[in-house]
Amino acid sequence: MPVIVSFFRSLLLLTALIYLTGFFLFSTVLNDHFMTVFYFLGLYFMLLSIAGRLIMVKSDMKKPGSFNVRYFLVRWVKVMLHMAFIVIYIVNDRENILAFILVFLACYLVYSVYDIYTLNSYVKKKVT
Repeated sequence: MPVIVSFFRSLLLLTALIYLTGFFLFSTVLNDHFMTVFYFLGLYFMLLSIAGRLIMVKSDMKKPGSFNVRYFLVRWVKVMLHMAFIVIYIVNDRENILAFILVFLACYLVYSVYDIYTLNSYVKKKVT
């Protein structure tokens, strides 16, 4: 199975788990703080992860400089997109700023850890 297909499957599973957790939390404990943007956030992070991985898979592992430059470029672009997304959301919805920031940070941490872990696994397999 190609690497990107297995990555996509595991990313879909991660996103489904995040949606289920969010659904459970927003329907019970955090009922008063439900945000419809939560479901868009999962899709947003999933698409960014796929785009970043496609760029990383195409980099040449034999040239560490090329791989490092692509990795930092992908991370930088993601951070800039995240900042733009946060600013746009906050400008449009000033009432739920704290809840949005907390949900965004939680999603950011989960997807970042996942991206780093799977990329590290991919690099180890590719190098050895």
